[in-house]
Amino acid sequence: MEKQLETDQKQKADDLLSALEVERRRPLIVYWTTHMAKMSSGADLPFMDQLQKLPSKDGVDILLHTSGGDTESPARLINLIREHASHISVLVPYMAPSAGTTFALGADEILMSSMGYLGPIDPSRVHPLLPKGAGQAHPEAVSVQDMRHAMKFIRDEMNLNTTSSPEAWAQIISALFDKIHPLAIGAIEQSYALSKLTARSCLETHMDAQNDAEKIESIIDTLCDDYMSHQYRISRREAKNIGLNVVTPSTDVENLMLQIFQHYNSREIIPPL
Repeated sequence: MEKQLETDQKQKADDLLSALEVERRRPLIVYWTTHMAKMSSGADLPFMDQLQKLPSKDGVDILLHTSGGDTESPARLINLIREHASHISVLVPYMAPSAGTTFALGADEILMSSMGYLGPIDPSRVHPLLPKGAGQAHPEAVSVQDMRHAMKFIRDEMNLNTTSSPEAWAQIISALFDKIHPLAIGAIEQSYALSKLTARSCLETHMDAQNDAEKIESIIDTLCDDYMSHQYRISRREAKNIGLNVVTPSTDVENLMLQIFQHYNSREIIPPL
């Protein structure tokens, strides 16, 4: 019975994916990570296997569902796909925040359902010199934006408050460094720069580095700096206003995107032993 159910589920998935390929008239690859996984370099070889099977180098659709992952992985993967497809479309039925959004930046067009969302690309960083939570064996991840806003607050207060002595401000800085090691702060700033570098690398695979420089920097700065929460959900209307080439799919394509999402999302997830 279980084997038959598995066979039926696979057949349904194949039927839905084939229907979307027919509707879009181009090959489709699904990049799906569950809440137990993340985007990483581990996807390179499976993608290579699929890309080598493309019937031509004209173009490919990537249906993307992820909660994010490694900062470095999207640029590497987009550049790999560009070796096999001259045109990339990323389809977002539901969620593609963080590293998923960086990956989407490498697409010539982004098709988002009405339920789909992207997210800010400011990263969080885990570092061995960061503080540990109560009862935790490992350091906690620190948001780059949290750190940058804390440092900005200190700088602004130092500039505004002219009555405090240098010794008082030295105590504040010393107290901060007691909690977070200076090297960890440097690593967090490095992550911030890396996030911008990766986003720029993805955008420049289909935008001109010189002629589109202002637009590229505007998109990167908005996604890295303008949202006050890494959890903010960017709708397709907002994403288009940022400057991304967001396309509203046809009713038939959107329905297929959502059916594929519902099918994959309903599968039982078995944790690895």
